[in-house]
Amino acid sequence: MPHVLISGVYPPREGEAEREVTATPSEYPLPAPVSSDPLLRYTPTHEDECMREALKLLHPIRDDFRTADYATSFNWPEITESFIKHLKSPSELPARSECDWYALVFRSQRRADCIDTDLFEADRQAYEEAYSMSNGGLLVYWYTELDENNYCMTTCVWTARNIARSVSLLPRHMAAAKMAAGVYVSHHIDRYRISWVPSQQTLSVALW
Repeated sequence: MPHVLISGVYPPREGEAEREVTATPSEYPLPAPVSSDPLLRYTPTHEDECMREALKLLHPIRDDFRTADYATSFNWPEITESFIKHLKSPSELPARSECDWYALVFRSQRRADCIDTDLFEADRQAYEEAYSMSNGGLLVYWYTELDENNYCMTTCVWTARNIARSVSLLPRHMAAAKMAAGVYVSHHIDRYRISWVPSQQTLSVALW
């Protein structure tokens, strides 16, 4: 089952209750919610919020999306229509001069003997950290279950590449990365640029 994460509620595993994301979870306290990194004090623009709303619709349109090209694996035309609709709505937020967003795509094949409860918890805590610390810089985090061959894909879209880099250096992200090193048969990250092309009234999705 795929999950689109926009808000502060991380979806539960089977048998768990939903858990609200907090700025300071009990087990591994986060740094103060206001970061000293100026990138993490970024204020989202009208276009960012339109993209955030449109990405609520994100879903795959082909069965092999875990290994296929990102640009042809998801419902980008539907997301484009939603983005245009929200773009026309009035807003008091500032406007972006260049409408480009940064997408990370993590593809992996998990070892059959790995303990996925540990991975799930590390992933949840990294999401809490990103959501709490990026001040709206994380637009969406999407993930799905393993397929029959233990292949998986997750993706996240950010307002800017440098914000994603700053978050990757936060404590929980570094801890999750260390844990992941020993649980995959293979894994790699693809980076994409999602661009709004006004002259064509479309979103372009291409490798960064």
